[in-house]
Amino acid sequence: MLTADIFGILAIVYILGHVLYMLYCAIGLYHLNPFIKLKPLSTSERLLLTENFPIYGKLAQELRAKCEQRIVWFRSRKKFVFYGNVTDKEELRLILSAAAVLMTLGLKDYKMTRSLLRILVYPSQYYSRIKRRHHLGEYSPHFKTVIFSAEKIREGFAIPDDNINLAIHEFAHALSFEMIKKSSWEARKFRVGLKKIKELFLDASFVEQLSSSQYFREYGMTNLQEFFSVTVENFVETPTVFSKDFPQLYDIIQRMLNFDFQSSTFSASSKNLF
Repeated sequence: MLTADIFGILAIVYILGHVLYMLYCAIGLYHLNPFIKLKPLSTSERLLLTENFPIYGKLAQELRAKCEQRIVWFRSRKKFVFYGNVTDKEELRLILSAAAVLMTLGLKDYKMTRSLLRILVYPSQYYSRIKRRHHLGEYSPHFKTVIFSAEKIREGFAIPDDNINLAIHEFAHALSFEMIKKSSWEARKFRVGLKKIKELFLDASFVEQLSSSQYFREYGMTNLQEFFSVTVENFVETPTVFSKDFPQLYDIIQRMLNFDFQSSTFSASSKNLF
């Protein structure tokens, strides 16, 4: 009887602890935690953003203020975990936050509270226990976690127009899963866009056009989710080439994200879904 009582008490303690932990996470994610201070961007941080994100310097003053406010929220509210000998942690925290925010700048809900809780960063290539092989980056919808190689993050921003950006790629995965689960207007519009992308992805003539152009890297043909993330990389890094060579696909992505990286403005609103 005594043993049963002890197990009962332990079970209650465990359940209460789990509930309190989930409550703490929820409070932090929904911008209610009074213990987390929002630190504004410094002059040096704004310079770093200008160096790594050409679009940042082109934003109108009001839009840039909105962008900075969101970056400050994202880097403060998301849980960043650094493993091993990762250098310049605060710089990486800023760059990753900016990548997620700029990609979602045209959306009302940019917080990805349903799909992204943690951001893990390793120094370089790491062994993924999820897929049981070495990786440079991945997104786990089950754990709501994005995992990066710091080395690969920096490579992604070293050349701003090579259409290879690990940060954008993995955050695009997280955004996709976020929109699949929500019922908002922009989530519905996003899903309509995914459906249209799927139609193109399964169209033999379009696939042939993709292959012959070599504009999108081959990895994007793995599946629909990878294709979406690869197209977002191109959309962010080389929008002018994208809109010229693949106008139909560009228009779909532009409407899904409600932003035009060529003109640094929001997409034209419409009552119709595409």
